[in-house]
Amino acid sequence: MLLLPERKRQRPARAGAVWYAYIFFFILSVVPLWGGLNRYIQRTGSFYAVYVNNYEIGMLSEKDMLDEMLKTLQEEAAAFYGMPVVTVEEVNVAKVFRPHEEDNPEKVFSQLRHMLSYKVEARMVTVDGRDIFPVATEEDVNKVIELLAGAYLPHKTNVSLEAVQIGETISSRVHYAYPEKLYDVETLASILLRGTDRKEIYLVSRGDSLWKIASEHNLTVEELKEANPQLNGDTIRVGDEINLIVPEPIVNVTTVERMVVEENIPFDTKYTYDSNMWRVQTRVVEAGTLGRKEVVYQITRENGVETAREKIQETVLKDPKDQIIARGTADIPSRGTGSFLWPVDGGGRITSGYGWRSGAFHAGIDVAAAKGTPILASDSGVVVFQGWDGGYGLSVVIYHGHYYTRYAHNSQNSVTTGQAVNKGQVIARVGSTGRSTGAHVHFEIRTGSAHGPTINPLNFFKP
Repeated sequence: MLLLPERKRQRPARAGAVWYAYIFFFILSVVPLWGGLNRYIQRTGSFYAVYVNNYEIGMLSEKDMLDEMLKTLQEEAAAFYGMPVVTVEEVNVAKVFRPHEEDNPEKVFSQLRHMLSYKVEARMVTVDGRDIFPVATEEDVNKVIELLAGAYLPHKTNVSLEAVQIGETISSRVHYAYPEKLYDVETLASILLRGTDRKEIYLVSRGDSLWKIASEHNLTVEELKEANPQLNGDTIRVGDEINLIVPEPIVNVTTVERMVVEENIPFDTKYTYDSNMWRVQTRVVEAGTLGRKEVVYQITRENGVETAREKIQETVLKDPKDQIIARGTADIPSRGTGSFLWPVDGGGRITSGYGWRSGAFHAGIDVAAAKGTPILASDSGVVVFQGWDGGYGLSVVIYHGHYYTRYAHNSQNSVTTGQAVNKGQVIARVGSTGRSTGAHVHFEIRTGSAHGPTINPLNFFKP
């Protein structure tokens, strides 16, 4: 028996159509359901997370809410500072799905107010291209330059400003700064003129005082003490180290001034000679008078300190009148007017008179003579001292009943203390002992005691 292969059962065409219909109606029913579910999910778990510098601060249900918050806070800051502001921190937003959380706009706003800071568009002042400090506007920059230019204006009526020059280039650039960090024009100008302070060590030497050190470095004693808290009052010692506060200007201002002043014209002195006066004596025969002139100077200053002065004009207002001085020519006394004899045998030469010289008082006269020349007792008396007497060197002091005479700088003494001497007796020899620069005798006449008031010895002699 021939077996034929079994034929597959054919699905009726109607059944396929029914199947496709089921699928079609299923899709029609499911699609609306899925759309509703999606909308539900979006309503219950989709938010906008807000970040400040990548740190999440909360969530909002609508993105536009963040823009309104930022605008409100920026307007508040602008009103407070009185100028437009920009936010410093970076604020970002990202869409997130968090079905079990809720939005929190109050928290977001509070965090933004707490975390955001603002800068303003300002101008950074630069000196030779180096940033210094910011000011609010370009107008402020110009005001700073005006203050610098006028910092060293002359205040005297006889001084006028000819020119002013700022040594450095001052400019500015756009700069965003915190409003609290902006400088006012007066403060910035002061900083540019004074600059920064640096400490410098000064070693105290002999003759120094706080006042002298402060004066030499354009400081006050108070500033010097403030820089040296280790000081005990005003006492300083040689070798002490003193800190100096030395200003270093950032900007240097050079001014050229014209100063008109009246000055004295010195008179010339002419001399006549009088043999009736000692060589060390002078006498005004005719007093001189000063002339007057108007002088115009051009003065250059750097940061207020004079660096150059040039005389550019001079006009004589009054001519001076010469002074006439009579000079003595007599060296050796011709005769005595009192009870004293000239103390140097042969006369000698007067090299220094009685009175003030080189800031000190000369209590006698100096009579130069060759070393070893006899020194004579000016009057009879008793020797009350002989020997070494400090700067006087070898000395002899004689008491004459009312006067005392001293003979100093001797090379040797020829008398002893207590010895009676006669007028004209040799009592010593000319020398240069003690504080002396050459062979001479220092001769004094005193009253009251060996160290009593002095009298000019030349009062007792005539040329």
